[in-house]
Amino acid sequence: MKRRTFLQQSGRALAATPLFSLASGLFGVPAADAAQARAQAPMASVPPAVMKRIGITTVCLRDQFPKKLGLPGVKGPGGTLTLMDAPKFIADKLGIHNVETWNMQFEDTSLDYCKKLKAAATAAGSRFINLQLDLGAADNLSDPDAAKRAATITAMKGWMDRTAAIGAASMRANTGGGPESAWDPKRTADGFRQLAEYGKGIGVKVLIENHIGYSADIDKVVQVVKAVNHPNVGVICDWGNTPANGTIDQKIASLSKLFPYLYLVSAKELDFNDQNQHTSYDIVPIIKATEASGFKGVYSIEFYTEAQPPRDVVAAAKNMAQTLAANIKA
Repeated sequence: MKRRTFLQQSGRALAATPLFSLASGLFGVPAADAAQARAQAPMASVPPAVMKRIGITTVCLRDQFPKKLGLPGVKGPGGTLTLMDAPKFIADKLGIHNVETWNMQFEDTSLDYCKKLKAAATAAGSRFINLQLDLGAADNLSDPDAAKRAATITAMKGWMDRTAAIGAASMRANTGGGPESAWDPKRTADGFRQLAEYGKGIGVKVLIENHIGYSADIDKVVQVVKAVNHPNVGVICDWGNTPANGTIDQKIASLSKLFPYLYLVSAKELDFNDQNQHTSYDIVPIIKATEASGFKGVYSIEFYTEAQPPRDVVAAAKNMAQTLAANIKA
């Protein structure tokens, strides 16, 4: 499977909790080392107003989640990290307090579990900002079969309830796919409109991303959002989900079609070298173009590749967070 993905920060200090390593598990460093840990916090010198605009998805940490979850793209033995631990892990290690998450990492789908996730994030001085929803074969918002579309809408509404329960303000929903001859933007838009209306009542915005299925085509994403024409529908711009060939200017030209509807940026990097440096494309021109469009929202860091993932996800995330901080406005 190939993956594609403005909140107030709490008054707590960005690096108030000691750092810890992936290898050592979820344990704090001794109190005597707290000052040194704070000094090492990578984002400690970044203005809080800039930090409000930087997030990260738990998709980046999927290799650290238990193997039993069967997460796509994971080839290693897995680990012991859970969604309950993730907000604190991210806050401690990166000083980032905007957390995006993925439905496939939920160990429990009950609303009680979701409320506990929200409490865990709050305890870390953090918030969940978006839920990335993948239903696999059940992503049928574009299916000509009305019964399949209705079943998808019902399932997505259930995940919107969970999104609200974890405290996130938005959820990414997939268009589904099929043969080109079956593409009907009005049919797809009808499903998103129903979700938007439902979300309006529970405080959850519905987001369309240049992702998989029909939505892999940015022009189709634009067609749908225009057809929906609803204030509770927005767009995620994913840097990695555009053709790998072509120049950076061509990549930006394609992504810029989404800028007028932009709610969240999936700041995705793909392949890395042995020094955890991204090699697939230069992200700085993309950031600058996005900022020039007037975007004021969150850039959510995401890594997804099955070719050359970063050897050290935390180190790669630090690098990217620092690049974002240097190029976005408060």
